[in-house]
Amino acid sequence: MKTVTRVFALVPDCHTTSRYRHVWRRQFYEGLEGVLPSVVLPQKVDFEWARPPQSRSPGRSLERDQMSERLWQQIKHAHAQRGLDAIISCCFSADIDPGLIVRTVEMGVPWINFFCDSVYAFDYVEALAKVTSLNWFPEHAAIPSYRATGRPMLCRPYALNPAALPPALCDIAEHAVGFVGAPTSNRVILLAALRALGSRVAIRGHGWQPSQLGSAPEPPPAAKPDVRVRGSRRERMLIRLLKPLVRRGSRPLSESEMTAFLSHCRVVLGLNQGRGLEGKYQSYLKLRDVEFPGYGCCYLTQHNQDVAAALEPGREVLTFRHIPEAASLIRWSTRNAREARAIGEAGRKRVLSEHTWASRIQELAGAL
Repeated sequence: MKTVTRVFALVPDCHTTSRYRHVWRRQFYEGLEGVLPSVVLPQKVDFEWARPPQSRSPGRSLERDQMSERLWQQIKHAHAQRGLDAIISCCFSADIDPGLIVRTVEMGVPWINFFCDSVYAFDYVEALAKVTSLNWFPEHAAIPSYRATGRPMLCRPYALNPAALPPALCDIAEHAVGFVGAPTSNRVILLAALRALGSRVAIRGHGWQPSQLGSAPEPPPAAKPDVRVRGSRRERMLIRLLKPLVRRGSRPLSESEMTAFLSHCRVVLGLNQGRGLEGKYQSYLKLRDVEFPGYGCCYLTQHNQDVAAALEPGREVLTFRHIPEAASLIRWSTRNAREARAIGEAGRKRVLSEHTWASRIQELAGAL
């Protein structure tokens, strides 16, 4: 089995001002640094030009060419100095030229690219998937798409950084159910439905408050509007009606407040659907589906085969297939606090034993 001890890591979101920057840096960069003797990070790079990825064509661009050349020089220098066992990235095709991967592999350094939205946005990464040494992704439903590229693949969940998962077991529940996330269309609708069934959710996250409202950024003139981002006109009208009702009591949540909020929720809710090009929503594994159980929360999320493969439903996580079932499980957790806490404890134990970088690096090395 190949030994992986020194890698070059590349996560463009860590080099932006997006709300995901700190999450990816904490879980990806710091997670790798916690288990490997040597991790090389890109220097003096800024990927603001590449965000949001859905607004950009994966074709050639001056910014992408310049960034790819800058990264090539850094990778080549790191390999010449002490050698590199692999590149581990989390990139979109709009971030880097596939030729950068080809040159790196020809130099003798395998390239692993992780992508976590393959169910609804495989086209965002397809150009890279065709040339990488190993495609790593968490969604079983995406296996046919990756298999069609003819490249090696590993379908496994996210790798987490244990140092970024302090225990957040619930002793005293200030909230029966809490949710952390942005106000995407399906989330607003599902949260409104839960409220109608008597489950008022404590909401935390950016974008819910009136001062942060507004329509989603319009794609640039040259780009075709993407239904995955914009949705239908009817749906947008419904969201405008429901959001004022759903957002009552919501507020932003800083990273330093995360553990305290989670520990004061009897149940933490996950809404993990994404909308594909055909406009339909599909449930798939999100980072929160592994991260929140890792904190020790009693986590309730939408059911899919990826969640069921990562955690045991009913013992390490709670899952639901429709909103009435979710409301019923929330009521059950309120009546059975001890059992709900035990689910959180079991989920945390599973995550820390199986879904950390220490475990995933071995699997990646074996796959290479």
